[in-house]
Amino acid sequence: MEKMIKKRIDQVKEKGHQRLTVLLIPHGFDKSFHFQISIFTIFFLVGLLFAIVGIAVLGIVRYNNTRIQINALASVYGKYFDEYIEYSEKLGDIRDDFASLNENLQEVHSLIDGESDELLKLPDESDSEDLAATELKVEEAVDKDLMLGRSYLSEIYGYRSVRVSMEKNKALVDSVFSFLDSRYGIMNSLPFGEPLLSYNLTSYYGMRRSPTFGYMEFHDGVDLANVPGTDIAATGDGRVYRAIYSNRGYGNHIVIAHANGYYSLYGHCTSLKVREGEYVHKGQRIATVGATGNVTGPHLHYEVWIGESNRTDPMDYMKVGFGQY
Repeated sequence: MEKMIKKRIDQVKEKGHQRLTVLLIPHGFDKSFHFQISIFTIFFLVGLLFAIVGIAVLGIVRYNNTRIQINALASVYGKYFDEYIEYSEKLGDIRDDFASLNENLQEVHSLIDGESDELLKLPDESDSEDLAATELKVEEAVDKDLMLGRSYLSEIYGYRSVRVSMEKNKALVDSVFSFLDSRYGIMNSLPFGEPLLSYNLTSYYGMRRSPTFGYMEFHDGVDLANVPGTDIAATGDGRVYRAIYSNRGYGNHIVIAHANGYYSLYGHCTSLKVREGEYVHKGQRIATVGATGNVTGPHLHYEVWIGESNRTDPMDYMKVGFGQY
């Protein structure tokens, strides 16, 4: 058996090495040309020719298919096709910006003594890309047109991974926002800021000579002069503790009870815009400047208390400058 196979191989080799003489006789020339070529060489050249032709045909077919798909893609994305390409080139910058934002959020979270360390265990970029790819596969199963965009606009789908990362960071953002919002609410509930947009400070807190009786007295607040009818605003959230109309002492005046035992008083008003028991917000118009009670001219007498008896210097709270209305 082996001898027969070897014999066959030898026969093929012998025939393959046989040479053929090719004679070329150019028209109009007396001299002819000839050369010898083996059968193996002929088969090789014929095979090479077929390979070249096949590759060329395959290239033309693939080129035509590519053009068809690109045209189909353009029809899917319509007039925004070029814009999608432009945005895809900006993807790198967006990723860098998001990475920087993420670092800042984590730093803020640590500075505010964030309660959960789990919020800082965010997925890395590769995990986000895997999640985005999973989402896209689900969408492609529903909308086959997305396959075109996946093939030729892969950069655009990078936005999806950034979006996934942003969604995973939502808990961190919510935690920081919740902290800041609660602190903002606390600050708003305290009498910080000025009750008038503009004024002339005519009397400070502390000992002074009484403008009406001439003797030395302790002044419990500050006097802020302005024209009658000027709006007076609450300096913090709270409930109207007193809203009194009187021709003596503070005259028409309002006392607001704030959080943590703070009170603010607004005296000598012309008119009161709120009622006792009503809840008011920082910056809300509660009264207007007047000259009721024991006064020598129109102004707002403003006080800040800690508890109902401990008067403090209102200027310490007015100059905080938090949340001016």
